[in-house]
Amino acid sequence: MGQPWCSWSVVVEFRRAGIKAPRFGRARDWFDKVHTVWRAGRQVLSRPPPQPGDVVGFTWGAAVIGHVELLIAWGTGPSARCIGGNTGGGGALQREGEGMYENWRLKRMIAAVANVVDNPKY
Repeated sequence: MGQPWCSWSVVVEFRRAGIKAPRFGRARDWFDKVHTVWRAGRQVLSRPPPQPGDVVGFTWGAAVIGHVELLIAWGTGPSARCIGGNTGGGGALQREGEGMYENWRLKRMIAAVANVVDNPKY
């Protein structure tokens, strides 16, 4: 079994962009009440819609969020464009991938979205 390094890749990308994001090792730690803007298929009331730079969380059949990626584009269609570490290329839904790839993800598979850019304090 591989190592879960998706959350660390999100931290690295935030820091490369000059955003002082927390150093979360667990994917689920990104999604607290203050930062979550999307959960269970709908926008959280009084929160902005998902936007580029948000953290996207997936459960992939588990009870808790176990994988995160960065949102590139949300749009109005059924899919969102994301980039994530510990993934596979070509849209593969791999838990333990070999690199950092851009993929289209179905919105119905997204468990939660967190806005960290506008409020990086946890």
